[in-house]
Amino acid sequence: MLSPHPTWLVLSLICLLSYFLGCLNTGYYLVKMLTKQDIRDHASGNAGSRNAGRVLGKRGFAITLLGDAGKGALAIWLTQQLGGNWESIAALCAAIIGHIWPLQLNFRGGKGLATLLGGLLLLKPWLLAAACGLALLFIALPYTRPNAGLLTLLCSPALLALEMLHQPSFQTLEFCGYSFALLLVLSAHRENFRQSLFSTRPSHTP
Repeated sequence: MLSPHPTWLVLSLICLLSYFLGCLNTGYYLVKMLTKQDIRDHASGNAGSRNAGRVLGKRGFAITLLGDAGKGALAIWLTQQLGGNWESIAALCAAIIGHIWPLQLNFRGGKGLATLLGGLLLLKPWLLAAACGLALLFIALPYTRPNAGLLTLLCSPALLALEMLHQPSFQTLEFCGYSFALLLVLSAHRENFRQSLFSTRPSHTP
């Protein structure tokens, strides 16, 4: 580790590298390599793991999920060699931005959730485990099951805020950085959440 906190120049270079790392959308290149097609021309039109699963099946889903999660983990790992937690979260945000808005794909990529989860696996594994437990709880309750993913994402900052109460050394910048990363992912999923929250059941005609 070179320094407890990298210089702004080094941090800017790391974030730039993380952005271009995020631009490497696994689903897009996997589908392009195997079928010569653009994954964004199919189904939901994004380059994420779920759409890759629709095009290539379970194996395509798994490979894309691992690849996109790996980008977030790698962005965190690279930054941890140089600095502290909030710098790592800044790099994770850059990787998520690259995944959602990749330069070489005309800013049409995935939705960033796998990249966020991959980063949290390395940076805050306890938060990821707590979120999984919370998601299982929402899934078990009939009234919250349809929106379990949305509710888990919305509640996750509260889980992180608990760390601020028990660890005085926890930096407010870390919380703000995670909240920004979460906002990016929620924004990319806005259409999914709108349909989930406001869609109505089809009426039955006689």
